[in-house]
Amino acid sequence: MVDIADVNAAPRRRPARFRAVAARVGIGLAVGALLVLTFLKMVNANAVYQHLEHLNVPVAVACGATFLSAYVIRALRWRCLLLPHRVSVRRAAAIYQIAIFLNWLLPVRGGEVAMSVLLRRTSGIPVSESLAAVTLDKAMDFVPGIALLALMPLAGLRFSASLWLVLGGAMAACLAGAAFTALALWRREEAVALLSRPIEALARGQARARVRPFVDGFTGTLLTLLRKPRILLIAGAYTCIAVALDAAFCWLAFRAVGVAVPVLVVLYGYTLFNLSFILPSPPGQVGSNELIGLLIFSGAFGVSRTGVGAMFLFSHPFTGLLMAGTGLLCLSGLSLTLRTALRPADLPPDDLDGTPRTEAAHDLSEAGTKT
Repeated sequence: MVDIADVNAAPRRRPARFRAVAARVGIGLAVGALLVLTFLKMVNANAVYQHLEHLNVPVAVACGATFLSAYVIRALRWRCLLLPHRVSVRRAAAIYQIAIFLNWLLPVRGGEVAMSVLLRRTSGIPVSESLAAVTLDKAMDFVPGIALLALMPLAGLRFSASLWLVLGGAMAACLAGAAFTALALWRREEAVALLSRPIEALARGQARARVRPFVDGFTGTLLTLLRKPRILLIAGAYTCIAVALDAAFCWLAFRAVGVAVPVLVVLYGYTLFNLSFILPSPPGQVGSNELIGLLIFSGAFGVSRTGVGAMFLFSHPFTGLLMAGTGLLCLSGLSLTLRTALRPADLPPDDLDGTPRTEAAHDLSEAGTKT
């Protein structure tokens, strides 16, 4: 029997949800505008414009191709971590690109959750299992940055207080994840309880009872992955290739605006720049990319502010267009919409305990286990 009160409440919830989203976006854009103003005060706008006026188009095209290639490599890494589940290269690359687009679009990084949701919709793989692969995949992106920070004293680098504030927040999040993993390897039940409590405090109704089984399934899958050295080595090799492509993209972006930067500076600087992506940012990363890039490349490595400003004012909107275009094309290719990618609420409730309900999903999971 349908509850009339629930039916009447549904239309009221939609405007409230819309207002909440609009408020978050408005706050994010206001913060972005403040960051842009701060950035513009730190660079010579006329000199930056002169660099952009002489943009090398062929180099810019190569820069865009390299940028997209780095994410294809990361998609292959994620596909490797999903074993024993089998996902085609085309589907993995499409879902990964959609997630990158969502992370660029949203003020809080929701692309990682969307990856698991889209995989559940298209391949029947439980969210609790694929989310562990997503978590490990993203963690591998931050390992090079943490390693470079650890080697910073040997390199003789000195970071400003503002840059330490940015990178320190990212490091804290990475270390928290490492601490949870270490606790899970030692005492799994305590780790599950520790992660479940804050989520249960936010959950409502019947969803609260499903939190702990979901976290337990997530933790179990994560620990299983960590006990597969062959898969981790392959994923590590993909990470090295992705980091090299990131450095090539950054080097080409500087060259496109007529700025020469040593390869080692590009490799070190852009790897640290990627570390900041773990933190929330304004929609479209408006202002945050430019300001953080200036703090890293000019503040730590001494690259001219004009050159750094020109590079980011070229690469940021250019890569934004690439992410938006490829993300929407991939959504269309999977016969999905942006709304379905952002709505995990209508997934079957069995996903919260990691057990697929439909026969097709069950058969697919069985096939993946046997292979």
